[in-house]
Amino acid sequence: MASRYARELGGSSPLRAALPGFRPRAGQERLADLIGERLERGGTLVAEAATGIGKSLAYLVPVAGSGQRVVVTTATKALQGQLLREDLPLARIATGEPLTAAVVKGRANYVCRVQRAFADQRVPEAGQSELARIAEWLVRTRDGDRDELPFVPHEAVWRELAVGPDRCRGARCPERDGCYAEAARERAAGCQVVLVNHALYLADLALRAQRGGEPVILPEHDVLIVDEAHAFEAAAVEALGARVSGPQLARFARDVEDACAAAVKLAPSSELALLQVHGERLFGALPEGRRVRLDEPALRLLPRDAADAMRDALGRIAERIRELSDETEALARQAERLALALEAILAPDHDETVVWSERDGRGGVELRAAPTAVGPLLREHLWDRLHAAVLVSATLADADGLGATCRRLGLDHAETHVEPSPFDVEANARLYVPDDIVGGGRADPQLVADRIHELIAASDGRALVLFPSLQRLRRVHELLAERLAVPVLCQGEAARDVLLERFRTDERSVLFASMTFWQGVDIPGRSLELVILESLPFAVPDDPLVAARSERAERDGGSGFRDVQLPHAALLLKQGFGRLLRSETDRGVVAVLDARLVEKGYGGYLRGALPQVEVVRDVGSVRDFLQGARAA
Repeated sequence: MASRYARELGGSSPLRAALPGFRPRAGQERLADLIGERLERGGTLVAEAATGIGKSLAYLVPVAGSGQRVVVTTATKALQGQLLREDLPLARIATGEPLTAAVVKGRANYVCRVQRAFADQRVPEAGQSELARIAEWLVRTRDGDRDELPFVPHEAVWRELAVGPDRCRGARCPERDGCYAEAARERAAGCQVVLVNHALYLADLALRAQRGGEPVILPEHDVLIVDEAHAFEAAAVEALGARVSGPQLARFARDVEDACAAAVKLAPSSELALLQVHGERLFGALPEGRRVRLDEPALRLLPRDAADAMRDALGRIAERIRELSDETEALARQAERLALALEAILAPDHDETVVWSERDGRGGVELRAAPTAVGPLLREHLWDRLHAAVLVSATLADADGLGATCRRLGLDHAETHVEPSPFDVEANARLYVPDDIVGGGRADPQLVADRIHELIAASDGRALVLFPSLQRLRRVHELLAERLAVPVLCQGEAARDVLLERFRTDERSVLFASMTFWQGVDIPGRSLELVILESLPFAVPDDPLVAARSERAERDGGSGFRDVQLPHAALLLKQGFGRLLRSETDRGVVAVLDARLVEKGYGGYLRGALPQVEVVRDVGSVRDFLQGARAA
């Protein structure tokens, strides 16, 4: 049966003349048909589409012909840019439809004209030269978006130029007519496609839930496309949780004092002092450790009178400043939200919520709470309110398919589809697993470094070496950096995009990186022929969220390891593997330096989530395969 989108995406597509090397892809047409049906009939589709399918056009082409307003949410700015600059123009060519689109970001991404008026007095001398460069840019910019700057501004400088929703004056702002953030939202309101990131979409969802479903940030829409859907659950945990920190309260106090000074009114100094004193008592009583779960007994040991006094102080601050000016009105709302966050954290439903403290390594400490399961909340406040939703990613399915992903996201009745890779993965890739290294942080770093050295010699560089732990990365890099005969790049030496560009450009280089590089890295061609995963990516068992989810699974009659840890590790392993073959001509090896992948019973489940490639156990086989691939 012919695809309903054969004219737009098939052999006679207008893209043939516009896109060099265009070839129709049967998998792309199948996915487009499923998406088009969902847009027409309603409901939800969860689809895994491997690299090479062309999932962006698979949803943009049906969207163009639907006439519906659609929000597309992504995890990364890189994909937003690709959609706006590359994929949307191609969708217009393919369909002949005038598909309009706009990007909407959070307010803190745009210069605030009110803040700019005071920035010269607020920015310290060290930041004045940077402020002058931004002032020159503001003469030329239409959008006032920090991503347009030719440099990355220092956070302390940018904070004096922008405001988040907590400090925005809203409808009563004297500069509202020239507001860059409002202009972006107005442009989006007139477009068929609105591009956002997961964080902003879920922040809007949380606000809508509080306000009875009324539009807050984004325009009304009946269709949601969740691209890079593998990251949506983590973003939902972040957005639907609560947090209060010492630095956050210090910034709030400073903002209140500045706003009162600008309004020529007395600041509520005694209340701010009480907030600081009791905040120091509360945060000072939190346990040592980077992330420490606070169960019921631990929460009872905290000075509750300090928390009560903080909430009282926040309430009185809100009363004192509410009507002094438009800016203090916004700060009064922030005070109320901080008081509610404290209450949610310190009086949680322990069956549904996990609470923990977190330290950032710079002396900052934070109290956090998050739902142990976001599925029920997403079902109530999101999926049940949409006409249609499509969730797509290259990595959503584990060895048992898409069921676990659907359960975690609250999509019990979604249609599911897995579109396999159009590449000959079995012929073009191998999986190396040693027989003498067991990962999980227990392996001797010297043995790991020696094996990585052998593998990199076998590939003559061209390797991405990924570590679940920054500590392990630094230790192995330290042992290897002087021994390798190829250029070595390491996370932290430069910005992520700069490192990736250097890696692409120098075909023999090696890049050492951590979990932030396990996804969203696209290095086709000869610059990447070997991906080394230092260990199976199991989460730390006593991580607060992991522990709470495991307990919940066991309360429901399941197993924390089987139902939480294994699916999580399988998807991360799949994402790591997905860095290797980015085009049909790519060849290479994924090396997982953890014998458990072959020798443990659960190894079969983890391998079941990966392409079914040949497993080799010795470095010589890796060398032979790579040399043969280059010769071919």
